[in-house]
Amino acid sequence: MRKQGTNNIGKAVAYIAIVLVIVAVCGLLAYFTNGFTSDFKTFYVESNGKQVLSTSDGFEMTTTDPMKVDVKYTFGALNNEVSGYSVKVVPNAISGKDFDLVLDGAAYSFQDEDDMTAGFIIEQEETSFTITPKGGINDILQAVYPTYEIGDARAYAYENMFTLVVTSYNGEASVKLNFTVVEKIEGVILDKEVIEF
Repeated sequence: MRKQGTNNIGKAVAYIAIVLVIVAVCGLLAYFTNGFTSDFKTFYVESNGKQVLSTSDGFEMTTTDPMKVDVKYTFGALNNEVSGYSVKVVPNAISGKDFDLVLDGAAYSFQDEDDMTAGFIIEQEETSFTITPKGGINDILQAVYPTYEIGDARAYAYENMFTLVVTSYNGEASVKLNFTVVEKIEGVILDKEVIEF
């Protein structure tokens, strides 16, 4: 009698363990397929404690507070050949936010530019990198176009103005982080004639 009770308990524990494994596998599949709406993601990045499988907004950086990004492969630990990545910065095309970028007096669409990477310092390591802007928007544009006279673009800066594109070692997968470069306020000038006590 005791043996049969022990067998039933053992079977129940085995069934519960199988169900838990199935639930865990389904959860992982749902997570790495964005709720079963895309292919299984084997490449992703992590920044500020946030894992990004495809695209995410709201990242910020300054010249004194750069952004650190960890590059990860889902099965990287199982295959030593799966490593490496490339990084590029492009304008984030948001409807209604484009502006004329003035280079030597001629106007060009900012969002039509295809590479802004030269405006940033990117320090790459094997599985992570740090990206720092070379200054505010005007400094970034001057670094991208060093031989041109740049018009003042500070008034046109917008949230999530740039996109950081991180691409897998084989070029088959990429992740996009939309970010804002926060400019430091250099100083405040008060007009004595307007100040009232």
